[in-house]
Amino acid sequence: MNKRSGFALVNLLPFIAAAIVLVAIVLTQSFYVVAPGFAAVHLRLGRILNTETQEGFYMKMPFIDSITKFDMRIQRAEIETKALSKDLQTVSIGMVVNYRIEDAAGVFKNIGRDFEKIIIDPFVQESVKAIVAKFDAESLIQKRHEAKDMVVSELVQRLGSKQITVVDFNFTHLDFSPEFIHAVEAKQIAEQDAKRAENMTKQVREEALQTRARGEAEAFSLKVKRESITPELTKLKEVEVKFKEVEVKLKQVEAQVKAIEKWDGRLPQVTSGVLPFLPVLNGEKQAAA
Repeated sequence: MNKRSGFALVNLLPFIAAAIVLVAIVLTQSFYVVAPGFAAVHLRLGRILNTETQEGFYMKMPFIDSITKFDMRIQRAEIETKALSKDLQTVSIGMVVNYRIEDAAGVFKNIGRDFEKIIIDPFVQESVKAIVAKFDAESLIQKRHEAKDMVVSELVQRLGSKQITVVDFNFTHLDFSPEFIHAVEAKQIAEQDAKRAENMTKQVREEALQTRARGEAEAFSLKVKRESITPELTKLKEVEVKFKEVEVKLKQVEAQVKAIEKWDGRLPQVTSGVLPFLPVLNGEKQAAA
């Protein structure tokens, strides 16, 4: 090789290297890879040709076609906001939204790559503020799951129209002012004290009713016993009266017997026609009768 040809070859080396680089660039720009769980929106000069959702190796025209990839798996968005409750209490709210893109081409065409910043974040904040405003601060604490369901229902409808599915939604925290927390605690303590007092009142009332019931039962029992004993007492009194009558008659008979025992058999000498022992004899006849 002469000097001239060698010099020419040296001068061509930069061009050869540039050509090799250009070929490599063209080759790398001629294909793209779709990974599992992703979708690729294939554009040519800004117009959507198709959307590849199956993982694999795909060809494209270099420098003319462009590829925009979307993660089709479940994604997580963490959002912080503040809202006012129905009773005008400020609530600091933390939320987590799990979502999934259903139509990559539709999202890219209507929203773009920054869909989370453009629609998800503002939609979630707006829906949460609207729902929180329907609850008093205290009821919001007690009905947290109910508020969550209402937010999910609204987000499903709003984001669903944008080809985004809400998989799950949760409040990570609901924080109120320290003054409100102290007021709620004081109210709960007062309610507990009132409940204990009410239970004690019910207990005393129940004991009083039981005591009254026992007294009424004992009174009824005594009444039944008295009613069962009264006929027997009446018969006993009748027997006592008859016994006294017999006792009186026995005393009369004893008196007459003693008078007869003392009589000597002689009649008294009287000038009248009345016999002194006539009453005694009459008594004997009555006794004999």
